[in-house]
Amino acid sequence: MRTVDEFFCPSYFTTYFNKHLKGKKGGGRDGLSPITFWSKYSDELPIFVKRCKEGTYRFSPYKEKLVLKGRGKSPRVLSVPSIRDRLVLGVLNDYLQEMFPEAVNHQIPNSYISDASSFLAEHFYKPVYCFKTDFQHFYDEINRKQLMSILEKRLDKNMLLLVEQAIATPTVACKEQISTQLKETGNKGVPQGLAISNILAGIYMQDFDEYFSSDYSPVLFYRRYVDDILIFDPYLSPHFKDEFESEMDKFQLDLRLSYDKTSLVEVGKSDIDYIGYIIRDYHKISVRKKNMQSYLNRIVRLITLYKTQKENRSLRPPFISEDDKFETYYKDSINELIAGFKCNNHLYGWLPYFQSLTDIALLYTLDSVIHRKFLNDDRISDEFRKEIFHVPDVYWDLKHHSGSSYLEDYDNITGVDSMRRLLVKWGRINENLHYQDDDIRTMYYIYLETKKKFAQRTVGQTY
Repeated sequence: MRTVDEFFCPSYFTTYFNKHLKGKKGGGRDGLSPITFWSKYSDELPIFVKRCKEGTYRFSPYKEKLVLKGRGKSPRVLSVPSIRDRLVLGVLNDYLQEMFPEAVNHQIPNSYISDASSFLAEHFYKPVYCFKTDFQHFYDEINRKQLMSILEKRLDKNMLLLVEQAIATPTVACKEQISTQLKETGNKGVPQGLAISNILAGIYMQDFDEYFSSDYSPVLFYRRYVDDILIFDPYLSPHFKDEFESEMDKFQLDLRLSYDKTSLVEVGKSDIDYIGYIIRDYHKISVRKKNMQSYLNRIVRLITLYKTQKENRSLRPPFISEDDKFETYYKDSINELIAGFKCNNHLYGWLPYFQSLTDIALLYTLDSVIHRKFLNDDRISDEFRKEIFHVPDVYWDLKHHSGSSYLEDYDNITGVDSMRRLLVKWGRINENLHYQDDDIRTMYYIYLETKKKFAQRTVGQTY
């Protein structure tokens, strides 16, 4: 196990910055991009590394970012740190994962559904009951005192102080509100959106998760995705909610269930909605309607843009007004939106996320809408139409070959020349101008981050 000194040293901070932050945008209250920050403050690295190790480092108030969740729902409040704080929090996250490896969740969300499908297939011969719930205001209700008591078993005093400072730092909407909001942090809650948010939540829930996963019942299926709980068991009692809350008290979680999202049903008698999927019965798993609609809307919007810009050259994206480049740009863009892509050993996009569905008829319905309705247009050539991917083909390739035949793998793009060619194809740079290699790398990674965020939005709200 690596020591504090191996993480909190200028060389590790430099490596982390170059790997995780250099190619990203800013967004914090400092208004700095990572490149600007590094050019101004890299010489001060030893100073704030030393402060971290001494427990005297202070975080700047986080910038508030609101994420809408839908009509009638309160927005999710995310905390956006300054670049300097993002660097410290990123390294702190690495250190916490080193100290609490069992609290790191390596499963991707759709694997929960795949596991649930396997469990139900094994128990289809008898009634199985599903208990579904979520923790109300999960991150906001985490008891900091209880969290710190868990952390102090493995962290030294100064690292505890650093974590405590990170989660007690207020999140403010604008500069004018700082003076009034600095005192409003209370003794509960972990800010959402920080590099350490997930690992701290995992550490807080670790014993509870392990108990229900292994010890509560030999046949019980338990999964938790952030605040969403899914349990299957042939022997759940009608009073299981009370039993579940009793166990919450035993583990001193100090959390509350959302009663309007809590249900106990027999599988096959009612649809079970979980992280965007709909479990209809023991063998049929579909997708929430609004998630499907989100996917279709984005594809249709892109096809509509293609048809409009095909007729009006002045509306085309910069640097790709020529017909051949324009056709390639939209063909590849539509295909990537349909199929997704691979980056940093992760699959991004709607189909990669929902590849655990078993409702094959839904895939053919989506494909029919795309190809027979929206691509069936006199403005679209047969050649262009034939090169657009079919949804079922991508699905089966994901299932059997991890999408290797259809998904663009950006992990294979490592050289500057390859990055430049892609930036030209995407219409991000003028191929007739010269750019420095560092500028090419920066533009490439920033645009790749934009692609990843867009792909995540395409999935739609899942919890």
